[in-house]
Amino acid sequence: MSTTFTSDLFRRFRDLLLTRSGFYFPDHRQNDLHHCLMSVLPATGCTSLEALYTAAVTSERVLHTIIESVTIGETYFFRNASQFAALRDRIIPDLIDRREAIRSLRFWSAGCATGEEPYSLAILLRDTLPDFDNWQITILATDINTGFLERARAGVYGAWSFRETDPAVRDRYFEPVEGARWRIRSDIRRQVLFTRLNLVEDEYPAVMNGTSMQDVILCRNVLIYFDDETIRTVVRRLYRALTPGGWLIVGHAEARSDFFARFEVINCPGTVIYRKPLNAPLFDETAVPPLPSARTTPISPPNVSFSEVPSCLPSPPVALSPAEPAPVSAADADIQALDNLTAARRAADRGDLEEALRLCATIIQREPLCAEAHLLTGQILEQQERFDEALAAYRRAIYLDHTLYLASLAMAGILQRTGHTDDARRAYRRLLRSLAALQPDAPVPSLNGATAAELQMFIHHRMAALGS
Repeated sequence: MSTTFTSDLFRRFRDLLLTRSGFYFPDHRQNDLHHCLMSVLPATGCTSLEALYTAAVTSERVLHTIIESVTIGETYFFRNASQFAALRDRIIPDLIDRREAIRSLRFWSAGCATGEEPYSLAILLRDTLPDFDNWQITILATDINTGFLERARAGVYGAWSFRETDPAVRDRYFEPVEGARWRIRSDIRRQVLFTRLNLVEDEYPAVMNGTSMQDVILCRNVLIYFDDETIRTVVRRLYRALTPGGWLIVGHAEARSDFFARFEVINCPGTVIYRKPLNAPLFDETAVPPLPSARTTPISPPNVSFSEVPSCLPSPPVALSPAEPAPVSAADADIQALDNLTAARRAADRGDLEEALRLCATIIQREPLCAEAHLLTGQILEQQERFDEALAAYRRAIYLDHTLYLASLAMAGILQRTGHTDDARRAYRRLLRSLAALQPDAPVPSLNGATAAELQMFIHHRMAALGS
């Protein structure tokens, strides 16, 4: 087995990882990268580092194995206590004041590792937020490392993860399991929605994967692994993912002012945090270009309902009358619908809701049975808080394709949000009955990346918030 790691091979691995994951290995870390590659070599079946490089270029599985070997999951509950104090004393009170009318909040842990950070946030919200059960809270947690995400979903931790946690907090929110370990309470685990996302790829912010219109983003100790160009691109995307007045928390070693020039700098005891100005445009039309030579792959949307949208979204009437379509052959109709659907999603993600609705209407006029077009129409109308129209669009989508579980989940969310408690409960029960026909680990159609068991847990959490 050849383990020679020449300077040329180092540069090739370094450039591949930079392009595909954003992780940057400067020259002085050549030995670190060599160690990581040697650790995964047996598992890949490759007989040399040269063969490993060839496999990484052609195989997503091998590449992800290498990426997971270079990611560091060193974290623990309530890490950087001053930042959690800022959340408790400054950020959450601000959000309560501004969101009291709708009682809906969205949080994103970007680079969540093994889950200690988003679970810490879930615990903090329960301890801090008045009338917690009357708020709609979404905590999205993403990471590039699928192994970390599996451990996060399990929610089992050893003593080292609690090294800065009050034992009383651990005993209240965790249960002991075999081997001197603790499992987080199931109701806390259901609050956090885990999915894989690569911050280097240009799939966010987006309505379709739940990364848009966030109130708080925690991206701590992630940017330090990127080069300057990647950091600037990622920060621009995170800025766009925040709602006006939204908060960004990064690691203490990442607070270079030139990276965060568009943010307001807020000094709190022991830490600096960043805030998107309240008067910032609701939708930032400045496009963020993809990183040079970056290869993008589809990101599985998280198991979220997409129904928790802040009230600051606009609600002007949108004209749905499309221009007279040009005649197309029956053979081209499906292709035309797919092209328009892609264009409509992109328009919605950049905030051009009128154009997105126009494109959806064009699709529906030509292809009335296109369930995905009705689903997207409902999502856009829901963002505009045109709830009656959104419900009608979702019903049409479900009628055309009963496996569009996302439409059913969104319908129930609207009913819950608008105070139709009994109708919401019935909708959730119907959805649970449908999911019971799937295997627990089966992927849910229209919610790639979420299993039937995960969605059932999420629904039970929602139903618990409705009360008896």
